[in-house]
Amino acid sequence: MQLTLTMQSTPCTRSRGSRLRRLLFVGCAFLLRSAVFANPSEDEKEKPFTLQVPAEYVLVPVTVEDEDGSLIPGLQREDFELLEEGIIQNITYFSADPVPLSVAILLDRTTGAETQATLKETVLPLVEAFSPFDEIALFEFEHIPRKVHDFTLNKEEVLLAFNKISLTGLPPGFSGGPFGGSGGQLSGQTTVGGVPLETGTGKVQPPKTINTHIHDAVFAAAQELRLRDRNRRAVIVLISNGQNAPGNRNSFDATMEALVRREITIFAIAQGSSLLSRKLNVLSKYAYPTGGAVFYPVRNSGFADSYRKIAQMARNRYVLGYIPKGRVEEMTFRRIAVRLKNKSIKAKKVVSRNGYYAVPR
Repeated sequence: MQLTLTMQSTPCTRSRGSRLRRLLFVGCAFLLRSAVFANPSEDEKEKPFTLQVPAEYVLVPVTVEDEDGSLIPGLQREDFELLEEGIIQNITYFSADPVPLSVAILLDRTTGAETQATLKETVLPLVEAFSPFDEIALFEFEHIPRKVHDFTLNKEEVLLAFNKISLTGLPPGFSGGPFGGSGGQLSGQTTVGGVPLETGTGKVQPPKTINTHIHDAVFAAAQELRLRDRNRRAVIVLISNGQNAPGNRNSFDATMEALVRREITIFAIAQGSSLLSRKLNVLSKYAYPTGGAVFYPVRNSGFADSYRKIAQMARNRYVLGYIPKGRVEEMTFRRIAVRLKNKSIKAKKVVSRNGYYAVPR
């Protein structure tokens, strides 16, 4: 390409003409360069574009408790040892700073009347256990979950929303089918084709069946937490008797995957039958693998203490970070274990989530 610029000059305009010629030359050079790069060659088109991105940190929140169940402060990175699939990892990130929370409170409406009355009486300490920087959302559930109030920093709004929940409403549903409450109504007796069934000892009471879908409720809360700011620690407070009916749309495995992907911790307030079967109920199966805990309060003061402990454990945690060794070829679940190297620390329990999903990059 040839470009010819012709300009006449006089003694009085030579200096200005020289500057103008330089500006025109630079401008034309820029246009020429743009034209070349706007039309890359075939070799440039076929060359693949690659971008090297460092692997992301895996962050592992950890709490350490003493014999009395109190949190142990003041630990340093050197006090911990972290393993992935049994291989010791290099801890390159450490923090003990408290962080704001996104808290989803899940209320099981099928808990007993005594539990429901206690919840009404202790809702203020439940909400006040969290700081003004924590956002709270409120959900209730039976066979389907329902969001009562979206995430908010306003505690008064949460209290007002809680008061609108009719916790003393329907008890657990009765069985359906030909032998059951007529039309699904709580008639208080078993019917056959709508006719009350009687025996020599009187009317036959309908067998009670659970109608609570805990998997679906936890999954729904996890999806809501997935949309919150990632700088907030995601927490679910699950208040339930732990009885989970069949027919959940989401399996336990799918729900656990949703929790682990968003790094959600579950803290449960166990009531009813879950007070007896502590190791086997579904509340334990959710809480412990996510780095949470299950509490079994029986008095009003016990509920208030549980709320306070949940807020402390959720916010005041050590956070360990590391870059996993090796390359990820396919999505796999990697198991994590955290323990103390410093044997002089008198700790009874070290709590962390038990793994994460590694995704190819």
